Amino acid sequence: MANQPRPPDPGRFAKAVSRLSQPEREVLFLSAKEGLRNDQIAARLGLSSEVVERHLADALFKLDRLLERQECPWWRFW
Repeated sequence: MANQPRPPDPGRFAKAVSRLSQPEREVLFLSAKEGLRNDQIAARLGLSSEVVERHLADALFKLDRLLERQECPWWRFW
C-alpha cells in the first residue's frame, strides 16, 4: 500500500471545487455532505435523477483530474 494517494490539502481541494460549475458543486455538496441519494437531490433541486447523476459524475471526474490523480494517474495504483 505504499503507492496510496495522500489526501489533498484543504486549500487545494477548495480551489479545485471552486472550478466546478455551480450545479456540480451543489449536487456534490448534497451528496457528500448531506448524504442525500440522487433521487432526493433531484426532488430538492427540481431536476431529473439522470441530470443529477450526470452532474455528480462530471464533478467527480473533474475533481479527480484537478487533484492527486492528475499527478499520479489511477492506473499507476494497480
